[in-house]
Amino acid sequence: MKPMTLKDIQQVSLEILKEVHSFCMENGIQYSLAYGTLLGAIRHKGFIPWDDDIDLYMTRPNYERFIKTFGTRKNLKLIAGQESYIAFARICDTEQTTTQTVLPWTKVKGTGIWIDLFPIDPIDDDKAVYQDKLKEALRLYETQLAARRATPEIPWKKGFKSAFKQICRKVKYRNLDIAIINDRLNKLCTAKASETTTHCTQLACPDEKSIEHLPIAFFEDYTDIEFEGHQFKAIKQWDRCLSELYGDYMQLPPEEERRQHSCDHTQFYWKTK
Repeated sequence: MKPMTLKDIQQVSLEILKEVHSFCMENGIQYSLAYGTLLGAIRHKGFIPWDDDIDLYMTRPNYERFIKTFGTRKNLKLIAGQESYIAFARICDTEQTTTQTVLPWTKVKGTGIWIDLFPIDPIDDDKAVYQDKLKEALRLYETQLAARRATPEIPWKKGFKSAFKQICRKVKYRNLDIAIINDRLNKLCTAKASETTTHCTQLACPDEKSIEHLPIAFFEDYTDIEFEGHQFKAIKQWDRCLSELYGDYMQLPPEEERRQHSCDHTQFYWKTK
C-alpha cells in the first residue's frame, strides 16, 4: 500500500464533503462547516495548510435525520451507533483508501479517510451547569479513549516492549465496555435542558481547551462559504462562533503548533496506487 500525502488526504476528504453537501441540499438537511474547517474557509479559503480533516456541525434533529437517511453508497459509508467506538458520526471512504491506527474508532473493517459530523444539543444558559456537564463529558471521553487504546490485538511482531504495553492496557481496561461508555455520553449530550434555554453545545467529542457555550440562534441561519474553490454551508454567525472558540482566529499559531495531528495515531494509505 502506498502512503498518502497530506494533499492526497485533503483531496479525498474534499470529495467526501462534496457528496455530503449534495445529499444535504437534496434532502433539506442543514449543516455547517465546523472547527478548523470553518476557520480554514475564512482564513485560507480552504484547508488550514497543515490540517488533514474536515469537521461538520449539525443540530441534533438534522443529525438524526442524516443518520437515518444517508446510509451506505458505492464509495462511502456512514458509521455511527453500534458500529462505532465514538459518540459522533463519521462518513468514510471505502473505495480508494484505508487506514492503520493504534486508536481504533469502529468495528467496521476496511474503512478509509473520513469526515467528522458533530451533533449540537441545547444546554442550560447557566455556565456553571455547562461546566459540570463538560467535566463529566471529558471524564467519559477519556475513559472511552483508554478503552479504545486497549482494543487492538497484541503486536507481537513489533517486539517485546510494544507487546507488553498492549498486554498491560488490556489487563487494566478489560472491564470497560465502550458501548456503555458511549451510551452514557450520548445520554449526557441529549439530556433535556431548560425549556427556556437559549444556548447549545457539542459534548460528543469534548475539548477542555474550547468552551462551546454558544447561542442556539447561531444555528438557525446559514450562508454559503467558499472552501477549496467550492461553495459549502456555514452558520451566518461564523465570526462570533470562531471568536468564541479561538479568540483572534485570524492570527496564525506559532510555527511549532502547525502540524498534522492525525499522524500521531493514524496512517492513511491508497488501496491500489
